Amino acid sequence: MSEMTWGIILAAYLFLGGLAGGSYIVGALIDLFKKEEYKALSKSGSLVSLFSIIFGLFMLVLDLKRFKVAPLGILNAYQRFPGSIMTVGTWIITVFTMVSLVTVVLWFLDRWSIVRKIVEIVGVILGLATAAYTGILLSFARGVPFWNSAYLPWLFVISGVLTGLAISILLIPIAAFFMPKVFDDFKKMWDTTLEYASLIEYTDRYAQVLIIIETAVMLLYLATTPITRIVWGGSGISLVFYAYLISSLAIPLAIAYYNVKLSAAGRHKTMIYLTLFATVTALFGGFLLRYVVLIGGQMIL
Repeated sequence: MSEMTWGIILAAYLFLGGLAGGSYIVGALIDLFKKEEYKALSKSGSLVSLFSIIFGLFMLVLDLKRFKVAPLGILNAYQRFPGSIMTVGTWIITVFTMVSLVTVVLWFLDRWSIVRKIVEIVGVILGLATAAYTGILLSFARGVPFWNSAYLPWLFVISGVLTGLAISILLIPIAAFFMPKVFDDFKKMWDTTLEYASLIEYTDRYAQVLIIIETAVMLLYLATTPITRIVWGGSGISLVFYAYLISSLAIPLAIAYYNVKLSAAGRHKTMIYLTLFATVTALFGGFLLRYVVLIGGQMIL
């Protein structure tokens, strides 16, 4: 087993980068194509996106120890565009952060919806690029065959959208409870059980499809990388991999299917609380996926 260069902090950065891109995509698409009743989810996705990308960048700089050694040296990452994948990624994330900030400001101003939607179209493209970049960053690493798969960026994109959807749903009751005056629209949706249940029913359809796609892409990724037995068994990382499968794929998919029966029976509160549990497991599993890929690649150099 080789020495680990990258650990849990970088795994958190990869997770937060995918979360930022995915939550922005969810929020923007809802705003662009769905009616007013799901405005709270759009706003939630934008907020999650902004704070995730900022905190993710903080984790990256912390992992690189730039706060202690040459804190301004990170500016060099802007100087080799487009010849360096790191420089391209730095510019994508920087512009995406600015677009996320503008989107959040426009949401709180609650005006200029046409301008906001134009910004969101640009943001969706940048969100996809940001979520994909977290996988591209690894796939471009030399001498790490476990990361050299064209499916890895796509796996991180799908996972980013799923986790982005999960946390956008979860943020609504959290913000409604802790800051009801600031997020009065969140509180209104949460207090109106049928509205929140309707949101869950609507998003469950897409979540099921995304989970199936993520499962397929994950299998394709493992099929195109060497020594995948390290994740299926015989190592400590395999336990983390199975925890990812259960928490990120199996539990949310099972609950989404069960919600159909609960909704038909009118058991909306049970459906809501089960879904909130599923969002937490999905987020946990999304982080575990990055951890498995990151650590697994360093174990089989």
